[in-house]
Amino acid sequence: MHVMTLKGKSNHYNVKFLKGYGHFISVKNSKIILKDCHDPFSESEKEEWFVKNMPYEKIILSGKGYVSTEALSILSQNNRNVILLDNKGNPVTFCNGMMNSLTATKYRIAQYDTFRDEKRRQYLEKQLISAKKESQLKLLKTIGSSVENLPDKEHLASKIYFSEFSKFIPEKYGFTSRNQSFIRNSKNDATDVINALLNYGYSVLAGEISKFVCGFGLDPYFGFMHRTHSGFQPLVYDLIEPFRWLVDYTVFQIAIHKDSRYRIKLKEFAHTREGNVVLEYDLLKRFLEMLERNFQKERKFEFRPGKKTEDHLKTVKEITIIKLIIQNLIGFCLGKNVLPI
Repeated sequence: MHVMTLKGKSNHYNVKFLKGYGHFISVKNSKIILKDCHDPFSESEKEEWFVKNMPYEKIILSGKGYVSTEALSILSQNNRNVILLDNKGNPVTFCNGMMNSLTATKYRIAQYDTFRDEKRRQYLEKQLISAKKESQLKLLKTIGSSVENLPDKEHLASKIYFSEFSKFIPEKYGFTSRNQSFIRNSKNDATDVINALLNYGYSVLAGEISKFVCGFGLDPYFGFMHRTHSGFQPLVYDLIEPFRWLVDYTVFQIAIHKDSRYRIKLKEFAHTREGNVVLEYDLLKRFLEMLERNFQKERKFEFRPGKKTEDHLKTVKEITIIKLIIQNLIGFCLGKNVLPI
């Protein structure tokens, strides 16, 4: 197993991935017990932590396992996110703490008022689409594409974006287009390793956004852009759009990584009779650690009025930017003069 600590730097990914039949999270002697059974031919791995000392802020579960209600309660009270996925990387449920206060009630009422206001709702929708398009163009430029513009219509923009993105993925991985629309009810499971990793990555990203949405007391089932969407939490589906590039970039990194230890290996995935792809544990673990590292990377971000530095920017982590944008969205719903995205 390769440790992904960078030379001269401490480990700062904080994700634990449990996969396979029989994994579990339980409590014993006041400690959180994490058991991993990803390989039926090897002895299971077990960790024990007092929750205050546990290095993981999120625990991702995939496959058939067991989680005790006591463990869920302790993890939620200590702001540790539990993300449950099916064996194809699609979200089943997110377990995180809820805000229960008068402040949360005020935020939610403001959210509903904004949802009913067509003009304000349309403004938010334009902001989200614009932010998504900007992030897609930025990523294409980063990976070496010459594309400088995308259509205004979201579905056309996504089609062109992934067509261009596929040109920078090695042909041996069989990726030509996005063959599953994330979080929509679809019969099209991932048929190649790239689509499968995108599914896992988007699900984990959605879990992070859901944690902040619920933590502030917003209603995840009232979105502004995907109002009629019924396959998942619409507000989470809205807010994921400007940040999908974090997942896309991580997939690009692991596909072309110059170090073969981290790059996707052909032996790490296989296909079923139906043509669907199955990923090995080590590949998923490596990918999720890379994704967490990208969540923790820092960049300049413009703060809200009254919280700006001299250059109007402050260096913050990508995952913190997601939280700040949700705070900005709350400010917009409350009628404050705040640019939400």
